[in-house]
Amino acid sequence: SRCRTQRDPFLMRCPACRQPITETEASCRQCGFTMEALAAQMGIAPQLTRPVADLGGVLSASEHRTMARAVQLMEQRFPDISGAVVISEIPAHLTPELYAFWLFNRTSLFSAVEKGGNNHGVLLLLDSRSTRAAVMIGYGLEPLVPETILEICLRPVAASLLKGNLAAAGEAFFRE
Repeated sequence: SRCRTQRDPFLMRCPACRQPITETEASCRQCGFTMEALAAQMGIAPQLTRPVADLGGVLSASEHRTMARAVQLMEQRFPDISGAVVISEIPAHLTPELYAFWLFNRTSLFSAVEKGGNNHGVLLLLDSRSTRAAVMIGYGLEPLVPETILEICLRPVAASLLKGNLAAAGEAFFRE
């Protein structure tokens, strides 16, 4: 096998259909998804800050601290990874995965320097009005973190969301 150079396109998965594409492709060959079409549909992205962005203001101060501490502990354990939690109502016309992709790429949660294979961000999206959640990882983590691992990390999130405990959901994800 050969090492990837800066000239090699980075392989990733389409956020809509999950088929492999390269970061240089303008649209997914399988489903036609483009970030531009999604961005036009969504409009201006909200201003978000890490580690916890509670768009609906549903967390108490204590819950916010609990979730922020969970992100901080994960970042201490894995210093090359940046974590973020967004709590928001997911628009009804979008899947949680597409909404997470839009937030991941159109907000200031992760540095503009962290593009393509250099992005080691982890975004946990929690729907504040349902039990839906999604995780989005940077393209730099995709070759290292199989989707099965992300599914395992989301299991305790689902259990906490069923109980209506968003803070416990965030804490469980980053602990896992």
